[in-house]
Amino acid sequence: TLRFNYRGVAGSQGTRGTGEALVDEALGALSVVLENAQAPTAAVAALHGSARVALGLRARHSGVAGLCLVSPRDIAPRELTSLGHELLVVVGEQDDALPRGELARAVAAAGGTLEVVEGAGAHLHHALPWVGKIVRAWLKRLSGT
Repeated sequence: TLRFNYRGVAGSQGTRGTGEALVDEALGALSVVLENAQAPTAAVAALHGSARVALGLRARHSGVAGLCLVSPRDIAPRELTSLGHELLVVVGEQDDALPRGELARAVAAAGGTLEVVEGAGAHLHHALPWVGKIVRAWLKRLSGT
């Protein structure tokens, strides 16, 4: 597992980038994960506004075996339709950032899984243990265990 901050975020050094610069940083992080794990693929999870970067990462690197988007922002649901059954989208019941019906149709068209956490808002604060269980089960399915 690797969790990283982009340059200029929190304690990370450097100037914060945008657009493709963020995808480049994520590509570097993915390379570290694959090298350290000596694995050909990895699952990628993105929170909120990082959904755009995760989509760019998947488009640019064949080593992304699965994509988990938690409360995605700044994407159009139709962008998800071609991602395949390895897609997991987790949103809070009260999260209305993306139209729920359109999101559900896009995830279904991909063959992915949409999980709606009952009673939770966009940030899923009180529901983080439940989100962890959802993501853990998804990772187990991806790995075939």
